[in-house]
Amino acid sequence: MNVYKRALLYVIRKKGKSLTLFLLLLLITVSVMVGVSIRDGTAKAAENLRTTIGASFTMSGNINNLDFHDGEAGYTAEKIPISLNTVEQIRNIEGIKTYNAEQHTSVTAEGIYYLSGMSSGNLSTNTETAYQTDFMNGILELAEGRHITEDDRDAALISDKLAAENHLQVGSELVLESASGDSGEQTKVLIVGLYSSDDKMEYDNDTIFTTHDVYWKLSGQKPFGYSGNVTFYVTDPKELNRIVEQVQQITSIQWEDYFIRINESEYKAVAYQIQTMERLTEILITVIAGVGFIVVALVLAMRIKNRIHEAGIFLSVGESAPQIMLQLICEILMIAALVFFVSPMLGQFIVGQVEAALKNMGTIITMSISLKTTALQFLLETLIIVLAVVTAALPIARMKPKDILSKMS
Repeated sequence: MNVYKRALLYVIRKKGKSLTLFLLLLLITVSVMVGVSIRDGTAKAAENLRTTIGASFTMSGNINNLDFHDGEAGYTAEKIPISLNTVEQIRNIEGIKTYNAEQHTSVTAEGIYYLSGMSSGNLSTNTETAYQTDFMNGILELAEGRHITEDDRDAALISDKLAAENHLQVGSELVLESASGDSGEQTKVLIVGLYSSDDKMEYDNDTIFTTHDVYWKLSGQKPFGYSGNVTFYVTDPKELNRIVEQVQQITSIQWEDYFIRINESEYKAVAYQIQTMERLTEILITVIAGVGFIVVALVLAMRIKNRIHEAGIFLSVGESAPQIMLQLICEILMIAALVFFVSPMLGQFIVGQVEAALKNMGTIITMSISLKTTALQFLLETLIIVLAVVTAALPIARMKPKDILSKMS
């Protein structure tokens, strides 16, 4: 009878021992497989996060004039404007993907009833409303239509509540006029989208978002710069500090008139959670793999030790030590082959459950069982099993049949 047939018959005959070893190997294999999948998923999520979360820095002018209103509780602060040339210089720095400049003023709208009951409302002019701070932070979201882009002119975005109150919709027109009435200018804008605000947040739904050309028309100013803040978004949050340092080295900018605020708290908060999960997963993989395979090695050693008498008989009838060792290796690998067949299906099921659980907790991480990684894992497990069997069987293989049989007696 050849070695392979003997190995198969032994595995079938010793059902209890074979099942125990199968379950032990399956537990270790699936645990490592799921751990690696979670680690790879979190690593990919962290990489995607770097390109999707809005890490940015905001440039603002110092206050140039502070005007207190007579007889009123309030004041108007005029900031030093940021010139268009300055914005263009910064925008052209490598690593900056886009920017949004924002300016504010008060306006009246012909035939519009403001939700506050006031005669005027806030006008926020933007380069791209998709990158406006409140939209980026999730306080506002686009409910209908589209965002204002850099290429738009005379376009507006209003709240769905203001639209419902005044029977407006996407495609309607508004006639705006400066609330101060200094310029006496009016301009007509087209509503291209409606936004909704988070009910948990107190937001001024009278705010109308428009393009910068509207601001300059109503204020009677020439388009020389932005009187508000300009926020620059970077492609890779890891490069944020380097890019800010590079910006501050632009000598043509009078930095005593401006300051920069770095905005990366949201990225850091989310990235910290993902990186923590990644580190914990790596520790878990190491512990499971280390402890698991030590246990497997001990089980195999005990399994082989209990078969000294069998090895002595084989040696006495002319079987060579390498053949006996090959049989022991084949027995374990037959069980391991069944583990390798079952584990990917079980691993995929568990990964799906983990993914769903994380989604319910508000963390979306896409995980999958990688064919390449799984093949490498199976190869390493096979090498470890072979090494463990050889290490355990080597002392027995070196003994003579007479020595083995005398020990058994």
